[in-house]
Amino acid sequence: MAITGGIWSQFSIPELPEVETIVRELRKKIIGLRITDFWSDKEKPVKQAGGVAKFKKEITGKEIVGIFRRAKFIVIDIKGNKSIFIHQKISGHLMYGQWKLKVKSEKLKVKEKDQETWISTIPGPLENDRQNQYIRYIWTLSNGYQLAMSDLRRFSRVILVKDKDVSNLKEIRNLGPEPLDIKFDQFKKLFQTKRGSLKPALMDPFFIVGIGNIYSDEILWDAGYHPLSRVEKLKELDLIKIFRSTNKILKKAIKLKGDSMDDYRLPSGEKGGYQNIQKAYQQTGKKCAKKDGGTVQRIKVGGRSAHFCFKHQKIIK
Repeated sequence: MAITGGIWSQFSIPELPEVETIVRELRKKIIGLRITDFWSDKEKPVKQAGGVAKFKKEITGKEIVGIFRRAKFIVIDIKGNKSIFIHQKISGHLMYGQWKLKVKSEKLKVKEKDQETWISTIPGPLENDRQNQYIRYIWTLSNGYQLAMSDLRRFSRVILVKDKDVSNLKEIRNLGPEPLDIKFDQFKKLFQTKRGSLKPALMDPFFIVGIGNIYSDEILWDAGYHPLSRVEKLKELDLIKIFRSTNKILKKAIKLKGDSMDDYRLPSGEKGGYQNIQKAYQQTGKKCAKKDGGTVQRIKVGGRSAHFCFKHQKIIK
């Protein structure tokens, strides 16, 4: 879910393009493999009656038959009637590679989890990028590779849930539609009863899912609308422009494998590419890329930062 205001307002949760990229990349790697082991450094992230031991027992030996995304959540379908539901939250990202467990201090006679660390045996970003080194739990797979969660802030969660109950989970059941799955008529209908400022509306997962701080800024920059524009004042032509920009920006971000300005990384440990072409998000003070004489400014909207060009992004009140 989106986090509004407070200490975490400066951070960007992985949004639709990042989570979609992770799912697409892992789909090539893990389907058809069996889970042979599971490790977690703490009990808390595994939301399972019976804790980590029960979770491990229920998933060990199970074949991975599918992986998909709903909003910013990942679902790994395992053989049988259960699935692994994953919320990466603020700083979590799934990685695919090989790691070995080392004790931080050789003086320790007893291995305690807080004194253990996982080291990548594959050279490159999995080994060298600090964002990939906060490993909290690991699934070992039947091909000798592993699926790992790196999560600096420890907010990510894992739940084992019956397949029939996935769509009724509290995290999912009341969510809005997927922005890339709807036609304009459906998009337009969403706005008929919506009120308030435009940026918070796009970021509301119960209105439309997967759009957070980064892509709401980028969409509105591309469409030419001020983040404080009133939703109820938008005309059909305005909605057409926003709809087109939503599709354009999200598809481009997926093609570039997401935005790695903050914690997010691909399953390979590499950075995505969208941060290299950002036009609004965290571009404060820079000249507008539209070369219209404007500069990117930053304001607070609903407890979140909003970046926009004062020249071409017009406010509709």
